Amino acid sequence: MILGDYSPPPSPSPDQQRDALRKGLGRAMQWAMTRRLDEGPLLEACLQDLRFDTQLEDSRGDWLWRMIRAVGAADRFRVPILHALYELSDERSANQLCELARHYADGGDGAFRARLYEIVEQKPIADSPWLGEEEIVRLDGENGFLFAARIRGGQLASREWEWDDAMLVKDAIERFGEPQVNDLLDGTSNEAIASFRAGWRRQEEVERRQDAASSHREEMRAITVEEILSAAEADEPWFHLLRGWGIHADDVDLETVLQQIRGAREPAVIARLLQVFSRRAVPLVDEHLIQLCRHGDSEVRRRAISALDQVEHPLIRDFALAELENRLRAAAVVGLFARNYRPGDERRILESIEIPDDECELHGLLMDVIEVLKANPDADCSRLGVLAYALTPCEICRHGAARLLLDRGAAPEWLGEECRYDSGERCRKLATRGEGSTEEG
Repeated sequence: MILGDYSPPPSPSPDQQRDALRKGLGRAMQWAMTRRLDEGPLLEACLQDLRFDTQLEDSRGDWLWRMIRAVGAADRFRVPILHALYELSDERSANQLCELARHYADGGDGAFRARLYEIVEQKPIADSPWLGEEEIVRLDGENGFLFAARIRGGQLASREWEWDDAMLVKDAIERFGEPQVNDLLDGTSNEAIASFRAGWRRQEEVERRQDAASSHREEMRAITVEEILSAAEADEPWFHLLRGWGIHADDVDLETVLQQIRGAREPAVIARLLQVFSRRAVPLVDEHLIQLCRHGDSEVRRRAISALDQVEHPLIRDFALAELENRLRAAAVVGLFARNYRPGDERRILESIEIPDDECELHGLLMDVIEVLKANPDADCSRLGVLAYALTPCEICRHGAARLLLDRGAAPEWLGEECRYDSGERCRKLATRGEGSTEEG
């Protein structure tokens, strides 16, 4: 592939602006502060949560608000954001809209404040019962917490305690301190809040009993290899536990699973059994495992390659090099070089991989690129690292690439400065060396 220029363009096109806003790149903020960011792409990013992984990546409401203020668009964006907050047609973006609403409410806009309280009371999105709670607590402190607790307590008459009930209390404890939260819950005569308090006390007792129970390791080791083999044949519902079982299994049981893989013929069974080695090294690499990496079934291929990611072996390196030459399959084997690296492999990878159109495939490829560079301190990360930083859709991976480049003194000047304005807090800390300069494992 040809390495492009990934530095921020001085006069960004609308597509370049949208790309930066979608990824959360700090250049979007830099453009906003110098009035080079158009309001159209920014409003689009406000109304639609563009994060690749909404569970792991930092929320962007505060980041977007800074840009709204920088371009002077708060008044012009008010109506479309308020309309979207009432409509909530895009459930994925609801939390971001609530974050933006808090900023308007904090500035004295009563319509946004009222709507946030309505959302907490009415819970319009069933899968997000916590929606708006953090915002009213940040706005009104203890009174906001008690309002949310009252709403949840009233619901407990017709449902069981859920994990997100506990999160409301835990977040309040983090904000106000446990003694103050206990005083707030104990110091009210409201029946709904009393019900919520009772549910919390019961949950605390359940958690204490669970802490005293057997460890995850002991639970996994209690599962026999015969049960694992049976589950693979029958596609048991608890088969997802195989990764955990594989971590704690002894070598004899792992050898038994490996023998079963060699004898299996059904692709689905082979793929399930290979999950045992998702986070545990294969005890023996042979030609059969290499051939599974070329299997006609895509899931078998994927899991076989994943199983070899953790092993250094000449057969694996030979296979990976051969696949690099076949550019159509090069992306699938990049991760194998993490433990089978030789000087110059970073150049081979750069010349062989093609950037996939599919965002998930791109994420997987660049995640592997970063792991190869991290695992091999002698590798030249200057080109592959910048490519991973600029192209990954994932904030977590961007942080990994930026850290790598900065720690090894290979980051271009623009990258370090751009990180100061990234959507992710960890990238912003990197720019000021808030995390230190020691690489993470």
